[in-house]
Amino acid sequence: MTEPTTIWYTRCPVPTTSGIAQHFRWLHGEFARHGLALESIRAAQDKAVRLSHFDHSHENQFREGGNVPPLWAKGEGRDTVVVGITWVDEEQLILVREDSPLHTVADLRGARLGLPKHDSQIVDIGRAEDLRGLLTALKIGGIGRDEVTFVDLHGGDFDLREDSAAERDVGASPKLRLNAQGLLEGKVDAVYAKGAFSATLIERHGFRPILDINEQKDPLLRVNAGTPRPITVNRDLAQNHPQIVARYLAVLQKTAQWARTHHDEVVQAIAAETGATQAAVERGFGPHVHERFTVTLSDISVAGLRAQKDYLVAEGFIQDFDFDSWIDPAPLRLAETLVEQVQLSADLQPA
Repeated sequence: MTEPTTIWYTRCPVPTTSGIAQHFRWLHGEFARHGLALESIRAAQDKAVRLSHFDHSHENQFREGGNVPPLWAKGEGRDTVVVGITWVDEEQLILVREDSPLHTVADLRGARLGLPKHDSQIVDIGRAEDLRGLLTALKIGGIGRDEVTFVDLHGGDFDLREDSAAERDVGASPKLRLNAQGLLEGKVDAVYAKGAFSATLIERHGFRPILDINEQKDPLLRVNAGTPRPITVNRDLAQNHPQIVARYLAVLQKTAQWARTHHDEVVQAIAAETGATQAAVERGFGPHVHERFTVTLSDISVAGLRAQKDYLVAEGFIQDFDFDSWIDPAPLRLAETLVEQVQLSADLQPA
């Protein structure tokens, strides 16, 4: 069987091991040593190729990032497998205006809660994410779904490009604009935001958090679109070229090892990946973010991903599918035998 000459990768503009590894060109360097080119889905000029970030329609593709698109793509029939999971906890806030009379989660009873609603050919990621966060907050506060009013905040389609202004500025995110406008214009009383996004809203608009879901002890209560983050690949790539998939994962594991002793460099890389300030990264992901990038298929990570699938099915965002057959642990086991062969450049020159 002919081995691919080009591998494609994509990652979300959030803290991912793939993002750090590509930021310093470590993925590119490792594959170049083995005669393979590595290309970015998000940098493609063709929008149909960029769309594969969401629908995983391109061949020979790796993806690491938010879990809603890969779960949706699998439900739509894309033959992918999960070969690893990362879990970077992040603040998940319910935000109100500074002058709001709401001060605790219990005050949400009777409130208007903002929900983005995008016109898109793919799953509405922002709506799925915010609804889950808001429903979790209501659960924590002991408030029924029928005791609040969900208000649609309408937006257009979205496109994720590495060379776009929106990529360089997290505040230009369409969902963040919708949420900020909803609060500033008094259309809603509270919104959900997470990570560098929530930190940026606080930096720019002075919004006040009344709950951080990330403080919940039960990790399954912290599950949302960004936690956990699966690494998915085309099933035929994993089955027919296991060494390629394992090598990609080995670079990520080596990157995670490096990250644990390089806090400042990791924060700088995440700031570049997210388009946020380093202060927003520090706030949004905490002082130990550099220790969170190991790729696993741990029981809790798999359980979290399963719980997210069940939520998305129940709320009508995705079609159901056989979850167990989606998880393929073989490439990660093989990767462990390759980690020490991976060479990381020491000059830390970003892409």
